[in-house]
Amino acid sequence: AGMCSTRRSRVRSSGENRRFFKWKKVRDDFFHGLIEAADGGGVPGMLPGMTIPAASMPPLFELERVTFARDGRSIIDDVSWRVERGQHWALLGPNGCGKSTLLKLAIGTLWPSAGTIRRLGAEYQDLRDLWRRIGLVAEVVAREIPADEPALDTVVSGCLAQLGLKFFVGLEPSAADRARARRELERVGCASLADRPFGVLSQGERQKVLLARALVADPLLLVFDEPCDGMDPGARERFLVWLASHLRDLDGPAVVMVTHHVEEILPAFDQTLVLKEGRVLTAGSTADVLTQPVFESLYDTQLARLEQAGGRFWPIWGSEPHPLDEPASVPAAAGSPGGEFPIDA
Repeated sequence: AGMCSTRRSRVRSSGENRRFFKWKKVRDDFFHGLIEAADGGGVPGMLPGMTIPAASMPPLFELERVTFARDGRSIIDDVSWRVERGQHWALLGPNGCGKSTLLKLAIGTLWPSAGTIRRLGAEYQDLRDLWRRIGLVAEVVAREIPADEPALDTVVSGCLAQLGLKFFVGLEPSAADRARARRELERVGCASLADRPFGVLSQGERQKVLLARALVADPLLLVFDEPCDGMDPGARERFLVWLASHLRDLDGPAVVMVTHHVEEILPAFDQTLVLKEGRVLTAGSTADVLTQPVFESLYDTQLARLEQAGGRFWPIWGSEPHPLDEPASVPAAAGSPGGEFPIDA
């Protein structure tokens, strides 16, 4: 009762109400802690209109010798990591190495077993203010968006911290919310998708709409979690070309991209942290970090060579065969010209 839609009027079911509040019940989970809202800005406690020179602003988050253990096993072990405002980081490592756990610790949806974590310069704070300024672009969010929801509504939902736009009395999106959502859709080159149902969008189109949804929150941090997962090679390359162009235009937010495919690390990500079995294998300038010895140690696999093209790194796995090691050619079978075996009729 008391709920209505500005476009269509009907009473929401109890099941829909439960879905609406579902994200609050799982807020301790990293992905549902990364739900954006339009309000907020600056450092918590600042007055409206106050500004701080970028050079004197505290890091977005800083981890010092952080360990996280569960059931007697260290998932994150003695990790130090500092992300400044506006930096672009790649977080590289194989599946199960602790990348998602590290991000949960960084933003405060998990608490460390040892070590110190400061966010915006403070060790203790109301983390809800920070969570509202973090945008997540990931399939785990896409799965929560109703398939029949127009893409514009998906972007508007970021203004109201919802997964799937709901219409409640007192919480209806304003005309300004919709105008801003349209601007963000246009900004990411998806204005033509505004009325298209989210469920029929391609994987790349979904990621672009989710980025627009994140941008309406004026984020301090954008997290791309395996953004190319499920894309074929052509779709992946088109999406990465698009992402590279938009990363150059983003002014302000720090960006972290989580991946286990090194070739997805774009030149815009000039800092990389490499994680192996919960420990930092190496971190720093991407050009210095991504080397052949690092790859061979990270994946415990021999690397023939490491190529660079288009500002990206491309590992060629395996060993280069020596000419003397190449197998001798197999002589053609008798009665089969060109080496092809005869086919019995």
